Amino acid sequence: MTDAELVERLKAYDDAAYDEVVSRYGDALYRYVYRLTDSHALCEDIIGDTYLRMLEHIATFTYTGVPFKSWLYRIAHNVAINTLKRDRRMVEVDDLERVARPITDPTIRLADRLDAEVVRGALEQLTEEQRHVLLLRFVAGQSPGEVAQILGKNENAVKQMQWRALRALERHLGPQR
Repeated sequence: MTDAELVERLKAYDDAAYDEVVSRYGDALYRYVYRLTDSHALCEDIIGDTYLRMLEHIATFTYTGVPFKSWLYRIAHNVAINTLKRDRRMVEVDDLERVARPITDPTIRLADRLDAEVVRGALEQLTEEQRHVLLLRFVAGQSPGEVAQILGKNENAVKQMQWRALRALERHLGPQR
């Protein structure tokens, strides 16, 4: 099913189309929101609100060729930021080793855990916007164009923010990295 067909079916309140959205984007969307919130309970609330807002606003959505998931991620991003601001929670970067393949060698696991802590500390030194760009690009796997749609920026601005964020991350990690 194409994005245009999916949107039309959602506008007709087709349950199968809703199930398709959850099937296509649910896991990746959950991982992205979890990385923003570091809370499963909060993440579930945000995802629920995201789907609710999607259904509330689908009638006004006009498919223009931009991937549907960009619109969905933008909703999730806005709901998450508003929830975090309302709850006055700090956006924290999740332990990066959770997304890695399991490693059985304890010395490698310890080194990876230390590396993840160093990276997490360096990511926390970035601006909130820089962290969001890196999370969307490298954890959620979004393209620069998709990140631009989610953040309401143009693609060149996102590429520049990503470049600056990576340079800042490199500075925070130090020359040994």
